[in-house]
Amino acid sequence: MSASQIGPISQQYAAAATVPLIKSPSLWLPPPVELPSDIHPLPEDITAYFVYPFTLEQHVVSLQPPPHVAIAERRARNAAILHAREVEEEEREKAALHKVAPGYNPAAMLMPTHRDGAPKAASPPMPSPKKEADPMDELVAQLEEMESSKKLY
Repeated sequence: MSASQIGPISQQYAAAATVPLIKSPSLWLPPPVELPSDIHPLPEDITAYFVYPFTLEQHVVSLQPPPHVAIAERRARNAAILHAREVEEEEREKAALHKVAPGYNPAAMLMPTHRDGAPKAASPPMPSPKKEADPMDELVAQLEEMESSKKLY
């Protein structure tokens, strides 16, 4: 085959145009589909073909709540789930803190306990007659209270 027989093809593809193609025997076109002669198109009016009325029966509609009620219920259920997760997470954090520091409660002041487990109530300070407001006397009184409470524990 010469370039004149190929036709208007670019110079770089001219060599490939002369290569013979081998057709695989496994590749073939299927025979065309033949329609039967007794087939007929749909009629102009197809309502005669509808035997069942495609509407929802009342017993099916009554099973489902109205959409706004269903949405409200779903939101309430999801809010309850989220609240339960938050409470569970707080409980886990408290349990972890309790393992590290037993008796720790960030909401209340930590009070010392006796070895038997009964909490010791802090005794009210003894009222002393006030003569003059001397800061040194107050400091000494506080130190004495601390020393006496140390002996109790």
